Parts: sequence; structure tokens; C-alpha cells
Amino acid sequence: MAQPSFEAFFWAISTQESGGNYKAVGPSVQGGHHAYGKYQVMDYNIPSWTKKYLGHSMTPAQYLASPQAQETVARGVLQGYYNKYGAKGAAAMWYSGQSNPNKTYGNPPVYKYVSSVMGHASGYSGQSIPGGGSTYSGTAAVTPKLDRDELASQYGLSAALINSSKELKSLFNKAVAEQWSATKFGAQLKNSKWWKSQSSTLRKYLTLKYTDPATWKQNWGAGQHKINALAVAVGLGNQISGGKSSKLLKDAIYKSLALGWSDARIKDWLGAKATTHGGVMWGEAGEAFDKMHELAYLNGMRYSSDWYKKNAVSVASGKTTVENVEAAIRKAAAGRYSAFAAQINAGQNVLDLAAPYIKTASSLLELPETDVDLFNTHIAKAMTAKGGASGSQKPLWEFENEVRDDPLWRKTNNARESMMTVARQVARDFGLAY
Repeated sequence: MAQPSFEAFFWAISTQESGGNYKAVGPSVQGGHHAYGKYQVMDYNIPSWTKKYLGHSMTPAQYLASPQAQETVARGVLQGYYNKYGAKGAAAMWYSGQSNPNKTYGNPPVYKYVSSVMGHASGYSGQSIPGGGSTYSGTAAVTPKLDRDELASQYGLSAALINSSKELKSLFNKAVAEQWSATKFGAQLKNSKWWKSQSSTLRKYLTLKYTDPATWKQNWGAGQHKINALAVAVGLGNQISGGKSSKLLKDAIYKSLALGWSDARIKDWLGAKATTHGGVMWGEAGEAFDKMHELAYLNGMRYSSDWYKKNAVSVASGKTTVENVEAAIRKAAAGRYSAFAAQINAGQNVLDLAAPYIKTASSLLELPETDVDLFNTHIAKAMTAKGGASGSQKPLWEFENEVRDDPLWRKTNNARESMMTVARQVARDFGLAY
């Protein structure tokens, strides 16, 4: 519709707010505040607005008792809004404090309020709008009867939530018919089976979801970001694709926001679902997986892939720590390589303790040292040997002799040179060579 005149707009606001009743007092909102009079001015605005437009400050009671004050103040404020924002913007400002008439927050939403005001304005036909010394209408101090949307807003509900339960819907219909206060409705709601069957966290979650979807969506987005980070951390990888959450992530967000699960519990739940990806794990589970593999290798221990996965998941979900698993690996290594138990328990790795044997085997067999580890037959035998000439650890000379008994040694240059040396010495001994 075309822009209405200010007088049509001004009349429409009074019709929308109170039906033209100077004695109207709105219900308690925003922690105990009320709106007063024909134009429903909030109590906290009355002192400053009356000071500005009347030259002296008034209390809400004084303001309510003065129709002339109501007309003067409302006209002054609304004329300023109308001149600056136009009729729709002024209606939005009056209702929400912001001039955008298309906003969807509020109950009813801003855009519905604005639409209703404009509808009233279109029906204006020059009705008298009091001012100056005119006689003002309005007698008994009453609260205007609220419609379903307005009552739902007061009760902290919405149509979607109300319709989600037959019991809730029936209770709300009764409240509308009898115009219950928010306090009475809240008391009746808390006695319902629906309310009692829900946890306090779930009640708050559902109420927010249906009554303040914008805030609910913000909370969901924050939860999505935080819990996806936990999923990545425990080794599940990114659970958001194309801006959408995976089913697993949605389940986790719901458990956090609606059921009140702590981050530790969410992490435990997610961690239990961590798995391998092409033989490796990701996130915290992956870090634990790699550390355990490395420590096991350095200490000559072998475990199944299921063992690594199980312990990595336990670490990622907080059931144990990498330090605990490392202690278990060292304990097992100390038992296997008992001759070196004291050093292993003190924090030394078996691979370092085996360095003399590894260097010797590498030299004799002409192998890179990196190719000789604790799983080499000669090294494993030397490190796990019990007794021996030294009383515990195998003597190096004894180890050298054992390596030379290996058929592989006979194929080395070391072996050929050694045999040539022996042959020359025998020939010299028999006078066959000089």
C-alpha cells in the first residue's frame, strides 16, 4: 500500500497497541516491566520522554493518569520516527527499537507487527485523534485482551512447540480462552506430564528451539564448530561437508545441547568411534597411534593392529593416557629383555641398548645399520640371552662368533678377506708363502 499519512499511522499505532484505551497496562515483560497507556509506552522510557516533550519528568502512574501527556509524548516520538524512517520503519522502531520492517525476530515477528499496523492505517477514515484540550476517552484500567500469538510470546512458546504435544496444545488453548498470565501458565505447565517427562536441559533446548529459533540456530552453529573440532581431535576427521553436519556430528551436537553432555563425555563418545583410515588414524587417536608404534618398535615389541587401535581410541576418548600405554610397553620390554630391565625401566630404549650388537652385525654382515634392528635374528637372540660369561649380557666376542656362523657372513667381503688371511698364514706356516 501507499505511504499512509502521519495521522493515519498515528491512529493505527494506538489501535494496534491498545484499541485506543488510555488506561491500558501491558503484561509483565523483560523482567517485570510494563507498557502504559494508549500507545503502550514502556515504563523505562516514560521519565526521559516526558521530560523531553513535556518539560518535566513523570512516573508511569502519573503518565497513565494523563491522556494529554500520552498524546503529546507519543506524537513527538512517532512523528520523529515517521519523518526519518517512513510509516513502516517507524512502526518497526516503535515495536523493536530498530527501523528494519522486515526483521523476523520477536513474537509476533517484526514484519507481522508492521503489516498489522499498516492494515489498520489503511482503514483510517479521519477518525478524531485527541489533542490539546480535547476530551479523552477510556475509563477502567484494563489490560487489552491478547491474541494467541501475543500470549504465546508472553508464555515463551510458539505454535510449533505448542503443536508438538497434545497435552501442551490443550493447556495453551485453555490459557488463551481464560487469558492466563504468564505466571499462571508457567505454574500449570510445570504440573503437566509433558514438562515432568523432560529433563531441564531438554526443556530449555526445546523451548529455545521453538520460541527463539535465531538464538537456537546460533547455539547450534557454535556447538557444530566446537564439537567438530573434538571430532577432528579424536581422529574422526572433519564432519562438516558443504556446510552440513554429518549424522554423527548432529547426534553429538544434540547430546551436548539437548541432553547436557559435557565436552569430556562427548569426547569419550566420539573417541570410541575413531577408526583407521588406510592403516593410519587421525587426530589425537592418530598421535597416540603413532607414538605407541614408535615406542613399541624402539623396544622390540610387536602388537596387533587391533591392539594399537583399541589403545589409541582409549587415549583419544580420555579413558587412559599415552604415558600409561608407554609404561605398559616398557614393562613388557623389561620382561622380554630381562638382562637390560633396569635400564629399560629407567627410560632407555632397547634399540639404543642394542647399539654395540647392531654395529657389530652391520659391520660383519656388511649391512647398513638402519637395516639391522631388534627384530634381526642375531640381535634378538643376543638381547634376550640369559646368563653368559658376563653373568647377564652376552659378551660381544661371543656375539661376533655367532654372527660369523651365519651363512650370510660367508658371502661377504669380510669373510673372503678373513679366509684369504687365514690361507696366507697357513701357507707361511708351511713355508709356501713369504
